[in-house]
Amino acid sequence: MKHYFFVNPVAGKGNQSNELIEDIRTAMQGSESEYEIILTEPNRESEARARDIAEGLNGEAARFYACGGDGTANEIASGVIGFDGVELGIVPIGSGNDMIRNFPDAGNFMNVRSQINGESREVDVMKFMSIVGGEEQTGYCLNMFNIGFDCNVVETALNLKKKKFFSGAAYQTAILLNFVKKKGACLDIYEDGKQIREGKMLLCAISNGSYCGGGIKSAPQAIIDDGYFDLNIVNDVSRLRFIKLLPKYKEGTHLEVDGIDKIIYVKKSKQLSLKPKGTKDFGICIDGEISRTEGINIEICEKALRLIVPVDEN
Repeated sequence: MKHYFFVNPVAGKGNQSNELIEDIRTAMQGSESEYEIILTEPNRESEARARDIAEGLNGEAARFYACGGDGTANEIASGVIGFDGVELGIVPIGSGNDMIRNFPDAGNFMNVRSQINGESREVDVMKFMSIVGGEEQTGYCLNMFNIGFDCNVVETALNLKKKKFFSGAAYQTAILLNFVKKKGACLDIYEDGKQIREGKMLLCAISNGSYCGGGIKSAPQAIIDDGYFDLNIVNDVSRLRFIKLLPKYKEGTHLEVDGIDKIIYVKKSKQLSLKPKGTKDFGICIDGEISRTEGINIEICEKALRLIVPVDEN
């Protein structure tokens, strides 16, 4: 079996990639398997590289390892989805690393040998078609789409991380800043052509996995391989009500709160269309990467990806 390690040299704090490359070389030393270490490049060029390699394998078994954050995992996965014999591993050296949190019973994702010894598991992915600048763009999302408050927090946190003073607490600071603004989203949401929600909301998340924002369990009911994604909407509640709910929202116990159905709307679905209401477009965070869209269609692709779940050596 061939092994391809796509390493993001600027993932996280940008200081783990060199050590990881040495770990890869040590783990593969003496192995009869072929392997290659490839540094990722900006502008998603590595997605095309991964696709070219997967296509050239002609069905031969191979493992592709996305060594970075959730954005890197999305990029490499998007390149290999649909190719027989290809499995994806995620080595989490990014800042959020939320996709792997959906596998609490797995071995050490950071251990290269545990990845090589791991067994693959079929998981769902979400396919989307987004309108950007009047043109259609297609892609995949592994874990979660975030719109409104969550997306605004990610954008603020990314800006804060550029400043040394905030680098260690960027996400928590971003939550506080956006809590003051309480800027949400205004959307029309359709399921199979029928409108199911409309108007202003604090946030909207379409979840294949349970976690976002570096460990916030915002969608505890989401299951990565159940054939559905989960629509989660937090209504435009008051600041006081939101701040009371926030600790339980982080822990993933918010759905147990009495009267939560008046605050949060949850629904399993296989297809949704979202359009801006009253504005030209809206911000959307796709596996931690932010963009803007004039409208987006999302559908579930059941068991479209074989994901490596690491097994630690005894």
